[in-house]
Amino acid sequence: MDQELKNYRLLQTLVLISFVIILIFSLKLQVFEGKYYYRLSEENRIKKKYIIAPRGNIYDRYGREIANTRPAFYVSIIPALTNQQTIEKLAQILGMSSATIMKKLKIEKNPYVAIKIARDVSFREVSIIEEKISELPGIEVGVEPVRNYPYGELLCHALGYVSEITDMELKQLKDYKIGDYIGRTGIEQQYEKELAGKDGVDYIEVDVLGKEVGKVAEYRPIPPVPGKDLYTTLDLELCDSTAKFLKDYQKASAIALNPQDGAIYVLYSKPGYDPNRFVHGLTEKEWEELINSRDAPMYNRAVMSCYPIGSTIKPFLALAALHKGFIQPTKRFEPCHGGLKLGNRVFGCWKIHGSLDLIDAIVYSCDVYFYQLGRLLGIDNIAEILYEVEFGKPTGIDIPQEKTGLIPDRDYLNKKYGRYWTEGHIFNLSIGQGDILATPLQLARAFTVFANQENGVVVPHLNKNLDIRIKKINKSDEALKIIRNALADVVERGTATLARVHGYQVSGKTGTAENPHGEDHSIFIGYAPDEEPQILVCVFVENAGHGGSIAAPIAGRIIQTYYEIEKRYTRETK
Repeated sequence: MDQELKNYRLLQTLVLISFVIILIFSLKLQVFEGKYYYRLSEENRIKKKYIIAPRGNIYDRYGREIANTRPAFYVSIIPALTNQQTIEKLAQILGMSSATIMKKLKIEKNPYVAIKIARDVSFREVSIIEEKISELPGIEVGVEPVRNYPYGELLCHALGYVSEITDMELKQLKDYKIGDYIGRTGIEQQYEKELAGKDGVDYIEVDVLGKEVGKVAEYRPIPPVPGKDLYTTLDLELCDSTAKFLKDYQKASAIALNPQDGAIYVLYSKPGYDPNRFVHGLTEKEWEELINSRDAPMYNRAVMSCYPIGSTIKPFLALAALHKGFIQPTKRFEPCHGGLKLGNRVFGCWKIHGSLDLIDAIVYSCDVYFYQLGRLLGIDNIAEILYEVEFGKPTGIDIPQEKTGLIPDRDYLNKKYGRYWTEGHIFNLSIGQGDILATPLQLARAFTVFANQENGVVVPHLNKNLDIRIKKINKSDEALKIIRNALADVVERGTATLARVHGYQVSGKTGTAENPHGEDHSIFIGYAPDEEPQILVCVFVENAGHGGSIAAPIAGRIIQTYYEIEKRYTRETK
């Protein structure tokens, strides 16, 4: 009897303990972890379907679309609802490897979130998938807005491109999710926050097989917010004309801007690439071929290539010498006999010029005259004027990846050459050769000091709504006037007669940048008209020879086209 009682009590205790354990687990599941399991059940039942917000359009200065959006098919997978056999079938349809698909699926931790594994899918591929959709569990086809560049590579370096966000970027950027597009280079990167919209969300109920049943009534959908439109200073027609003028040359860059306010009409670099390729997505092989190409099509030569600036440096040295009172416009040095001897070396000139004053030395671009002017000025005064017109630093243009350039001042020469640097380095610098480096845009910005009515250097920009920024320089009006007259004479009777434009006084300067790896680079920078210029053009043509022969006539055609467009637009809007 006692044993039966003991057994009964033991059983009673076990039942009580079991009840307590069940109660504890019930409390744990329903009270403490209820929200967690409710969320899991909801995720099984309810699928978040993102409504992709269209990116803001980009317009040129006349309101023409130069980047917009278009509808495109995509294919996505819900990992929890698919299997390896389905992935292999889908890979075959899309021409992808199953390993590539699996790699994409592993990025998202939530197995019930649909992951886009192919974008901008063809209608043929979508049709095949839709035909076999019952055999492809977890696979979805949808339509989304994607970036479109109507003019292909024409504006690629100014606009940039968009592509899918990377795993590394997802860890760093909180406002993005897997599969989002993000701006790369150019305007797309600079104004990413403004151009990118905010995606909306639809809540869809699904069955155990992942098939959509309908919208969930208790969850209100969140509408997408489109990105903001951006109006630029670019002139589509002038950009197109510039590309045609440079069609016979393999590598070149051209800039056209308003020297009064810094508005950029043309920012062109050749060769280019089609930014639409990135919307679809490049394979690793395609990407490697693009970035490793010898022609470097991804490289924006206008703001990233650093060259010696050749004889375009001469007006700046002349300005410094006049302002400081070292010389008068009538100053003559030792005549040019085709070169100037320094020690055992002869520093050559491209021609025998004889005796010239300052104006004619600029007009006919006499190297011997400027060797002697550079010697008179000295390294510190040369560096001072170059820094004053903003060489050796980024221009501040509103696109990323701009290079700094280089001014070989005294500190630089001491560090690089020690006590062994000589007057020969000053000779080289005085004609824009040697260690000096600048981008085409830096040269264009520096030259605005001659074309700007404020006697200042203008900050170039692409966003039409940016404020004008001008840095005035401390140089006398008289000295600036002398140089401006000389630059007009360069085109009228000097080395740049091929840059003439009927009806407009073009002023400018030719340059020929020595290239140790091949033919010299051809340079011309000029503006028109001589009173209140509305356009300044800088042209660099790699490996093309003398600036007056190649770059000057191209710049003249750009200036002429600009004024033809202006006249036509003025008539049309009256």
